Parts: sequence; C-alpha cells; structure tokens
Amino acid sequence: MMEIGSCRLDLEMCTLLRDGEVVPLGSRAFDILTVVALAGGRLVTKYELMNAVWPNTIVEENSIQVHLSALRKALGADRDLILTVPGRGYQLLQRKAADPLDASRLQRAGEQRLLPPRSGLLGRGAEVDLVRSLLRQAHVVTLVGAGGIGKTRLAIEAAHAISAEFVEAFCFIELAALTTEEAVLGAMAESCGIALTGKQIDIARIAAALAGKPRLLLLDNAEHVVGVVAHIVDALVASNADLRVLVTSREPLRIMAETVFRVDPLDVPPLDSSDSDILRCSSVKLFLLRASSLQETVATDTEEIGLIAEICRRLDGIPLAIELAAARVVALGVEGVCRRLDDRMAILAGGYRTALPRHQTLRATFDWSFALLDPVTQAAFRRLALFNGRFSFESMCAAVCDEQHTTANAIGAITDLVAKSLVNVELEGASAKYRLSESTRAYAMEKLIAEGELREIAARNARYLSRCLQARLRDGKACLTHESGSSSEPQQLLDDARFAFDWAFSAEGDPRVGVELASHMAGALLDAGLQDECRARAAQAVAALEKLPAGTADAVCETRLRAALMNATREPDAQRPAKPTHKRAMKPCGSNTPTAAAAAPSACFFTT
Repeated sequence: MMEIGSCRLDLEMCTLLRDGEVVPLGSRAFDILTVVALAGGRLVTKYELMNAVWPNTIVEENSIQVHLSALRKALGADRDLILTVPGRGYQLLQRKAADPLDASRLQRAGEQRLLPPRSGLLGRGAEVDLVRSLLRQAHVVTLVGAGGIGKTRLAIEAAHAISAEFVEAFCFIELAALTTEEAVLGAMAESCGIALTGKQIDIARIAAALAGKPRLLLLDNAEHVVGVVAHIVDALVASNADLRVLVTSREPLRIMAETVFRVDPLDVPPLDSSDSDILRCSSVKLFLLRASSLQETVATDTEEIGLIAEICRRLDGIPLAIELAAARVVALGVEGVCRRLDDRMAILAGGYRTALPRHQTLRATFDWSFALLDPVTQAAFRRLALFNGRFSFESMCAAVCDEQHTTANAIGAITDLVAKSLVNVELEGASAKYRLSESTRAYAMEKLIAEGELREIAARNARYLSRCLQARLRDGKACLTHESGSSSEPQQLLDDARFAFDWAFSAEGDPRVGVELASHMAGALLDAGLQDECRARAAQAVAALEKLPAGTADAVCETRLRAALMNATREPDAQRPAKPTHKRAMKPCGSNTPTAAAAAPSACFFTT
C-alpha cells in the first residue's frame, strides 16, 4: 500500500482508494500511476513510461496525455502530485508532513549522498589541475559545456583531487529530477546532513547551517533550474567565505562570484595522422576502452585504426557519443558504425542503464537541451542546420529571419544558443563566427525536416548565397580560394554554395533556385581555376534547366550559365591549337546584347 496525498494505492488489489472507497480509474491510467509511484520520486521518461504501459506496442505519444488527464481527474485535489516536466518526463511528488526533516534521517541521507567514486577519466589531467586551481581562488566554479561532453566526470575528479583541503565532508547534489527552489534546498539539506526539524526550509536557514564551515558543494546538472541555483548559490557564498561551490551546467549561472570553465571535447586525430598518433588521442583511447569493456577487440590493423579516427572526428570528440558508438561495435563492427553515422541519432543509443535517461541516447541528450529553449530560439536553432561549417551573424539572419522572426530575435537566439552550449563561437578579429558540431547539426536537421521547413529555409539560404557570389563578382572578388593563413571566409562561401547547390538539384530541392545559384557559382569556380567542377555543376544545372517550362528561369541567369558551361568545356590553353597571327574580334558568349555582356562573368569571353 502506497500513500499518494489523501489517496492510497493498493498494488495487490490494483485499486486506488480514498477514505476507504474505490476511486474509478481506467487500467492504463492505473498502470501509469503505478509506474511513477514505484519510481519513488524519480523522474520517469516518456519512453520509459510507454515501454512499461504499452510493451511491444507502437502508440502515439498523446496516448499518455489522454490517460494522464483521466488520472489527474481521479486524483481530484491531489492532481498536482503528478508533475509533467516538459521535454523530459513525469514525476510523482509527495505532500510534506509538518515535520519533514528528521535529524537522524538527514544524517543518513547525507552519508549516502557524498561525492561519488571516481569514474575512469581520460585525457583530462590538465583540466583537473586547472579546476582545482580555480576552486582555490573563486567561490563558485561552473563547468559549462554541451551535453555528454564530460562535465560531471571532470567535476567529480576535480573534487576528489581537492578533497584534502576541506575538513568537512563533500556534498554531492544531483539536480536532474528537481524543478523548484524548495526541492533544491531540500536536496542540499539532505546531502549536507542539515537538521531543520519543525522549520520550513529556506536559503537563510541553509546558509546559517553552513556558516563558518569550509565545505565543497557539487551541484550537478543545473541547467534546467539555473535561475533557482544562481539565486541560492549567490546567497550561500555571500554568507560563508570558506564555502566553495562546483557546478555543472550547460549554461553559466551569471552571478558575480562565478568563474566559468568551458569544458572542451576530447582531442581527435587530425587527418593523415599515423597509427601511433591516432592511438595517442584521448578520444580514441576512450573508444578503445569502451569497446574492450564489452570484450570486443578493435584497432587490429591500420584500416580499422583509421576508421576509429574517422568516427572520433565525426563525433567531434564528445565522450558520450564516442562511448555510444563504441558500444555499437559489438553488433555493427567498426566499419558498420562509421558507415551509419549519417543516421547517428538512431544508432547512438544503448548507454549505461544506471545513467540518467538523457545520457542513454544521443537524441535524448539533445531533447533535454532543446526543451529548455523558448519557441523563437527553437526555430532559430533548427534553421541553423543549413550551415555545414562556420557562419556569420549576417548569414544566420538570412536563413532565420522572416516576417515573424526579426533581427532582434536572432540576436537573442544566438546569444541563448551560445550560452546553452548548442552553438560554438569563435572570434576572428573583430567579428564572431559560429559553428554547430556535426551531431548538433544532425539533430537540428531532424527538427527542421519534422517542422516541414527544410524546402523554404534551404531555398532562402540558396538565394542569399547567390547574392553573395554575385556581389563578389561585381566587386572583382570572384576568386574563392585563399592562401594559407588568410581568412577562410571565401572558402566557406564556396562550401556553403556547394551544399545549397546539391540540395537544389536533389529530389526534394528547387531547380529554379539552383539555376540562379549555379549561374553565379559557375563564374566564381572558373575564376578560382576549378574548371572541372565548374563544367560538372554547370552541366547538371543546364540539364535541369532543359526540363523546366520555357521562361521559368531568369534569362540573364540562363545566358550566364550557358556561357560558363561553354567556357568550362574548352580545352586548356596548353592543349589548344596555336592562335592565328591575325587579329580576331572578341564578343561575349551567348549573345551580342549589352545585357548578356554585362551578365557574363569575366572569364566567359571566348575567341570566335
């Protein structure tokens, strides 16, 4: 028998009772109540709930909402005890008695919730030393980074390393299942063994209990309650100069006492690395360690070592993704895992059963972060999937902004995405460049497709790139290659144009947009000396143009495109017959009209 507010759940008789009377409840609603009740206050994910209530059955997610609505109606005044945590799952709360915090129980809880054991950290020795050093100087150190990057492991290792410097026991507070200030304060009191018998928990009482004690608090997974944690931590450190707080979060607390430490991915082997160099990289070591723990022998030859290096590079050195990939080697082999990374959200699953739900699959990790975004930022995030490399704020606005999303919205969105570690930012002189990791981009692309926006946003981006190429041609900056050490912006423009071109002429694309883009891209490719690529892409665009209804494409674009194709198919100068000695007239390819001459790129003149 379990108490749920004023009701009692009888698992043996499969009934819900109130004042001794049976409360009418459907079988599915009862099963949902049983699952969340047996979780003992732990957050139950929607996937876990669906597997338990509808095993081996495919059902719509709204089925949960239908039966939850019936369950809450049956609970009546206790309906608020079933908490829905958006994007994460469901949790059964308990009414607090008048005397909730018994001293002996708190002491036992504190003993059980001390710092977890070390967890086999690889390649983080320098970071551990730096975090230790920061904790000696700052009251609050927040380890910030993307989901699955190893913030918790690094924090635990650093806390163990500095343990001798604190007389009081460490306190480890797991915040993942907590959603309110009261819950966070209660978890702190329990972890630190603070007895507040008969008194309501508040910040002042926690601060008074910790005053004058040199203690380290480790608050793990704070991003979903970051405002609450910031408020509490700011007050605690203000009243205790000997208190140190180590926080892990996907975004900073943004308080005066805080020092932010950004956790970077593990190092990955550069292209063309030797076998020995590859095997020295921490990302590869982690892959091999996880594979060997599953009794799988890998890295037996140069080819396999190279594939492992490729996997680690494509997973951007993210420890969680690498461990999930290594776990799939048992079923797919190294080559199979590498080949299927284009569908990484599907194959990167099956994490440790004891891990938090969001650390058991790569998709769940991103779902957690995505759910913390407001709708405007969610829209901006999924539209950034169009960028397969670095991008500027201007190019972001071209893809993101429309009648509903303004430049001001874009500023707020990119600020939030950088803060929440979903977008990486690099300062290049006075300007900022942004980038999504390959895994983040794959998730954003899923969201963009699911929202039905891919065609519209991709076409918008292709038109923007077409305008950029046209401007470079007009300003005499057609060359898109760059010398070593110079800005990579021209090369990135070309790479983005290639991606947009491939989309435009794909089955889901828009060939009319592709023709416009190709007409500017072809001339730029010629001026860059990429004649073979120019010929191939121009031919593909002309072939698509021939299938379009007459007059569909802009006449100037068509003329420019055909001229570029003709120029690209000429033999190289070294293989061409010697020119006659007499003068020959020169005219622009495709037409003698001034319009066509103006439209033709500088390289599109040929001898007649």
